[in-house]
Amino acid sequence: MNIKKYIHNDDLLFGLILVNVTVLYLHTFDELISYYFFFEIIDTCFTLIFAFEIGYKIAEVKGKSRFKAYLKSNWNKIDFFSVVLSIPSIFAFFFNQFEIFTLFVVLRSLRVFKFLRIIEYIPNGKRISSQMFKAFRSVMFIIFAFTIYSIIISLISVSLFKHYSPSHFHNAFDSFFTIFKVFSGDGFSDVVSDIEANSGKGVAFMYFTKFYFVFIVFTGSILGLSLINSIFIDQMSRSDEKSEKETDKLDEKLDLLLKKQEALSAEIQELKKKLNNES
Repeated sequence: MNIKKYIHNDDLLFGLILVNVTVLYLHTFDELISYYFFFEIIDTCFTLIFAFEIGYKIAEVKGKSRFKAYLKSNWNKIDFFSVVLSIPSIFAFFFNQFEIFTLFVVLRSLRVFKFLRIIEYIPNGKRISSQMFKAFRSVMFIIFAFTIYSIIISLISVSLFKHYSPSHFHNAFDSFFTIFKVFSGDGFSDVVSDIEANSGKGVAFMYFTKFYFVFIVFTGSILGLSLINSIFIDQMSRSDEKSEKETDKLDEKLDLLLKKQEALSAEIQELKKKLNNES
């Protein structure tokens, strides 16, 4: 039995990952509760198969520091850590009587990380993912600045509206969540209506409240999120243009080499004719 052939069969691994996704998907339906135990066994088997696959590939690497050499590839890192994060779910399966503890619930949820590997088996998945990571790095500063801005606005909102809308601004975390919802355009009018119903303040305060949230929506949603989105898309398109230019350059070099090869072949044929004539 040629294990290596199966270990490096991308179609087989892709199929196994899809089956594993289907098993965990079915595991969420209460109607199939009688099959939960079998789903757990199947998922555990898949995790062990993927762990064996990673271990086999590390053992294949030549040299002293095999593990470091294996992790030089970013895709190998994704493979390794996604599978490692799912291994603790095996312990949760054997000790399910302790599921009431948060740790074991977390261990079970970590098993979904192994499905990150599916990216590399999608057509052009590696190229698209690398472009996304490059684009993400270019907007990191803007995301950080936007997060700081959101925290500042959430703290101000707690000070202003904590007593008028405790369900939305009870503390800094609740306020941050509410502000993020407002940025995304969800529940903007509900928040303002809740403040208006419970404040008991005059008309001036309500005008200020409405203007305040209009300002938040404008700066956070229209400017903030739209700016991040536009820069991200721009970087993705630039990566495509760069890759296309590199492909065009390679095609030009290949054409030039082919022309040189044809010229050399013609010269060789002429030399052969001269040698034949002289003989």
